[in-house]
Amino acid sequence: MDHSLVGEYAKLHSRHRYGATARHALADMLPHILALRPASLIDFGCGQSDLAFLIAAKACIGEIHRYDPAIPAISILPAVRVDLAVNVDVMEHIPDEEIDAVLASIAALATHALLVIDTGPAKILLSDGRNAHVSQHGASWWLERLRPHFPAIRQMPIHRRNRVAFKTWDGEVGGLAGFSVRMRERAIYRVQKLSRSAQRKLLGPGVHGAVL
Repeated sequence: MDHSLVGEYAKLHSRHRYGATARHALADMLPHILALRPASLIDFGCGQSDLAFLIAAKACIGEIHRYDPAIPAISILPAVRVDLAVNVDVMEHIPDEEIDAVLASIAALATHALLVIDTGPAKILLSDGRNAHVSQHGASWWLERLRPHFPAIRQMPIHRRNRVAFKTWDGEVGGLAGFSVRMRERAIYRVQKLSRSAQRKLLGPGVHGAVL
C-alpha cells in the first residue's frame, strides 16, 4: 500500500519523533479491545508510536505487527490476516481521493478495525504549504466513507479534542471494571507526560522534535 505523501512523511520521520501521539487514545480504546479479545493485532500507520506493544501487553495479544509505509523498517504489510487493525491519527493524513484504497487495505488485512481520526488541523505544514491534516472531516463524513469497507462500523466514544472514533464490533468492558481501566491508563499517561515535560525543561528544547 502506498500513497502520494509517503515521501513527505518519510522526511518528517527522519527529522522528528513523528506520529507518536497515538498513546493518548489508549484509555478509550482499551475497554473495547479487552472485550473483543483479539489474538493478533496490527497498528496500521503506526508512525513511531509504541501503541501496538502497549495494547499487546495490556490485552494479552500474542501476535502483533506494526506497519507504516513511510518508515522503511516496517513498510511492508504482513502476509497474514489479523483479528484487529488499529488505525490512530492516520486517516486525516491521507488525501481524500486515496482514502478508499487505504481503507480497502485495512479491511483486507483484518477481521475487525478500530479507527481514531483527528478532525482538526495539525500543528505543522507540508513542504507545499498544506496543513499536514489534508483530510479534515466530521463524524458523518467518515461514517459514509467507512461503511462500504466495514459494514458493521459504528461510532464509539473518544475523550480527545477534535477526535472521532469508530469500531466494527459490539461490546466493551463496562461498569467499574471499564472505569478502572480508563482511569489507570489516564493516570499512567499523565505521569509520562509530566516526566517528558520535566526532562525537556532540564535538558532544553533540543531533546524533542515535532510530533503530530
